[in-house]
Amino acid sequence: MKLEDFFYVVGERVESAAVKLSGAFRELLFPSLRELPPDFRLLRKLVKKSITIHEFLSLKLQLVFLAYLLLNLLILLLIRSIPLLMLTALVYFLYIHRLLWRNYYFFIDFKPYRYFYYGLSLIAFLAFVGYTVLRRLTHVVYYYYAYLIVIFAVVLLFRQMFKTKYGRDWTYGVVEEIKGDLVRVFVHDDIAANVKPGYYWVDKVGDLKEGRIVKLLVEERLMKGAIPKKIMEVYLGDQSSQSSTEPKAESDSNSRR
Repeated sequence: MKLEDFFYVVGERVESAAVKLSGAFRELLFPSLRELPPDFRLLRKLVKKSITIHEFLSLKLQLVFLAYLLLNLLILLLIRSIPLLMLTALVYFLYIHRLLWRNYYFFIDFKPYRYFYYGLSLIAFLAFVGYTVLRRLTHVVYYYYAYLIVIFAVVLLFRQMFKTKYGRDWTYGVVEEIKGDLVRVFVHDDIAANVKPGYYWVDKVGDLKEGRIVKLLVEERLMKGAIPKKIMEVYLGDQSSQSSTEPKAESDSNSRR
């Protein structure tokens, strides 16, 4: 092989590798939107009951965040390395960013979940790094107590900011069963209303039918998730618990008390 041919081949391969690397980096920062729902093979083995794609995504976000906290705790106890905490945070943020945006179409309400997990993850990262720095500066236990109080206050402030921006006292549900004056409704995981997914019994209103979407007033409980208490509106059109409980915009005009 001639020398110029050798350099041509090398240049071609370097250019190809650079294009692939650039594409992979772009995909990390700006993930392409998934058109088909993920299969969640592992989670389906762990969760025996039938739940929706939205619930699977919410569960996966919780598990990933919990794993991130546990890994940071191990680093804090065994190594106390700030660079390792930063590297772990970088990998975690890239993963959770991709998980959120890739599945944009499969969240019933995307923005609250993005805001909540980005914000809480940033607080967790700063808390672990700050604690590591504090351990290097002092061993006075009272400073640690004060630091924990500050972190707790920051979490409460973030919770209030989240509630102000996205919080609401209502959610949507699907009528699954009617028994006399009571109605069993299925409600998706709703982080904005602080409602856990599941079935709830509420008082019947009007001439309800199974499959109808209803708007539900929720009641906050101290240190617990909110629960649906009352049907506020009924929307025309039938749904099932395995589809979105949020009515289409054009159906709002057809709603009734």
